[in-house]
Amino acid sequence: MKKIFATLLAATLMFAATDAFAQLSAGAGYINATEKSIHKTDNKTDTYTTGLNGFYVGAQYDMPVPAVNGLGLNAGVYANFLFANEHSDGVTISFLNINNAGAGTSKYSDISLNIPINATYGFDISRDTKVFAYAGPIFQLGLSNTNKWVPDSGNNSSETDNFAGNNPNRNRFNLLIGGGIGAQVAGIRIVLGVDQSLLNYLTADNYTGSRFQLKLGVGYAF
Repeated sequence: MKKIFATLLAATLMFAATDAFAQLSAGAGYINATEKSIHKTDNKTDTYTTGLNGFYVGAQYDMPVPAVNGLGLNAGVYANFLFANEHSDGVTISFLNINNAGAGTSKYSDISLNIPINATYGFDISRDTKVFAYAGPIFQLGLSNTNKWVPDSGNNSSETDNFAGNNPNRNRFNLLIGGGIGAQVAGIRIVLGVDQSLLNYLTADNYTGSRFQLKLGVGYAF
């Protein structure tokens, strides 16, 4: 997975340095995500969910496919920032506080670098307006993933780097599938999309984790 990610990043940067793509666009938007963790034992299966909110920012290049009118390809580089706060009254409510006892709040943050590679199809409604749809894989590199536990009583808060240590709680590399629709009016783009992770986020024994994301963004095509 690491070699694949490095190859794709190098290819994306190489394309960005050439004139092969027809159009550069930059954008930012809101992310609403649901992270689900499943714990299986011999006797039962427990499912925990965590709601996250945040934003993304980045850029992409679009290249038309000359052989098919309206068909295109694009590749981009985006940074995602996600956050969540959850309060527990001594009962586990998600993977965020699975190792914590008593009442308190888990403050969670996740920062990742994402490389989407999409096939696109669009058509013009008027001279300055077009609509389009896209779909493709997203290769993800986790940059930071932390969980800070703040108990209701006392000052014994603790922070965990979920990528670090001899037994990290999270996988740094992941693969998602994404898709969405959008419209462009005089260079201004509005995009609505969804992403679903395909690989297990978690490394803890008997746990599997996945994430679904809804994204709404705006951008400008130069």
